Amino acid sequence: MEPLSRPASLPSRIAQTLRDEIAAGRFAAGARLPAEAGLAEAFGVSRPIVREAIALLKADGVLVTRKGSGAYVSETPGGQVWRVASAPDGGPSLEQLFELRRVVEVACAEMAARRRTAADIATIRAALGAMQAHALDFASAAAADVAFHHAIAAAAHNPCFTGLTDFVSQQLLLARQRAWENSARLSARTGAPRAADAEHAALVAAIVAGDADAARAAAQAHLAAAASRMGLALS
Repeated sequence: MEPLSRPASLPSRIAQTLRDEIAAGRFAAGARLPAEAGLAEAFGVSRPIVREAIALLKADGVLVTRKGSGAYVSETPGGQVWRVASAPDGGPSLEQLFELRRVVEVACAEMAARRRTAADIATIRAALGAMQAHALDFASAAAADVAFHHAIAAAAHNPCFTGLTDFVSQQLLLARQRAWENSARLSARTGAPRAADAEHAALVAAIVAGDADAARAAAQAHLAAAASRMGLALS
């Protein structure tokens, strides 16, 4: 381990470094971590910073602590909470989050077309209706947009995908709201309907029809267009 330069959040950076070393096998399940003083010296930080990093890993289920003995790698060293690793500038970029969204939501759309129930379809349609009803109330429209994609993820009947979808949706909520504002201005200026309305409708139609290929294509088309509306140039 090498001393770290001072980033925005030292505890989270140290926690991530320890996660990486555990994942790489340096510390196996049940292994004891070096003492706080040793870790502080290795990272070039104070012991309270190390203590906070250990607390983060303990909260995520990566480490367990034993009074008077120290910190140990848990029997589930991957942890029980999913987090995005912090970049040196403090977090993932909008482009990185959108790439994750693209992967997850395309998969969800395809699975939803195969697995959706009548109740799922009703929930998806209700969220679509809420988006249309609140199109000029940008905060409400963005929230309905989140609910729409959550409903599709739920229709895939895999809670892992639902959790990822919800995480990314919350990270992108402000960007979604701005996209609704931009779309409304463009529609008012040109008189053309919002492009996202047709994209969402095509996605719903494919899921209702149980056409997994069409749902995947509709999701890909919608996300490509949404990225463009946000000014993102994704490869």
